[in-house]
Amino acid sequence: MNLNKQIRRLLLLDGLSNLHLAGTAWVLLLTLRGFTLTQIGLAEGVFHLVSLCCELPSGMLADLLGRKWTLAASRAMGALSALAMITARTGLGVCLAMGLCALGYNLASGTREAITYDSLLQCGQAERYLRVSAWQNIFWRGAGAAALLGAGLTAALGYRLAYGLDILVDVLAVLTALGLTEPAVGAPERRPRLSELPRGFRDCARDAADFLRANPAAAAVMLFNALVGALATLLGFFLQDGLTSAGAGNALLGPLLLLVALGGVAGSRAALLLERLPYRLTGLLCLAGVAAGAALSLTGRLPLLAAGGFLASACDDAFQMLTDARLNAMIPSQRRATLISVSSMTFSLVMIVLSPLTGAVWEGLL
Repeated sequence: MNLNKQIRRLLLLDGLSNLHLAGTAWVLLLTLRGFTLTQIGLAEGVFHLVSLCCELPSGMLADLLGRKWTLAASRAMGALSALAMITARTGLGVCLAMGLCALGYNLASGTREAITYDSLLQCGQAERYLRVSAWQNIFWRGAGAAALLGAGLTAALGYRLAYGLDILVDVLAVLTALGLTEPAVGAPERRPRLSELPRGFRDCARDAADFLRANPAAAAVMLFNALVGALATLLGFFLQDGLTSAGAGNALLGPLLLLVALGGVAGSRAALLLERLPYRLTGLLCLAGVAAGAALSLTGRLPLLAAGGFLASACDDAFQMLTDARLNAMIPSQRRATLISVSSMTFSLVMIVLSPLTGAVWEGLL
């Protein structure tokens, strides 16, 4: 395996996977189309309900069938989600589009981390994972920031053209994923036939359950990380509407959302420094940072809204990367995607509870 070429392709894939004009500003586009925040909160809840149901099976598919094919399928689902959002006319249609988006997220969640870690492990460079992961997150957040910078332009273009551009980007991402090399580490001896998949799923589920029973500390790490991530994610979603309500016009909205997204880039760099601290202390510091960001965002003042979003994003990304590195060092390669998917499923459980509630509370506070 040419490790440097593999890493470059992974970085490109990360960038393309988040370079979505419409997908990044989906809350704004839906509000402009007349959907309420309560409806949007319910659609976000549907996203995480689908994610909860499909997260674990998608991780199993990645472990059983291969990681690069699963990543390609992820971006294909992203393109279908954008197409469904173009044709949606009711809340039900939006929920369908969000379900497809969730499936795309599921197929990538755990798979990206698994192919990255096992590529490094195969080349004897697993200790580089946190640094490579930081760069992946920088490419991911940087692409998202570029999309957010065009948030005002997105509103001017209209949702149809914006989602059409998202489809084009996803097609390019599919081609990039197909150019990856499948690591030999963690790969199945052979791909199971269709009739053998149910047994393969049972084996993956049993192995994952056995691991979590034997490693309760890993389960605790997943749960706490999910809480921090859910609070920061919800704040980021509803901040799009909060900035508009506070007086940010199309010209100012993009730069403000860009500032918020750059918090993730700052978090990527901060993770390399926070690695030196005890993990529990880092978790408490990041949770406090997210809480402080939420408090700033309730002031109704544009500079403080943006600062709160920046702080929450930075703390969330830093803690997420540190958690990924900690979990990857604990879990076996053969079930890496499955167990990372369990962590994402925990996040979805928390989001299902918090999404509709937070939408209603945010609407009442603002």
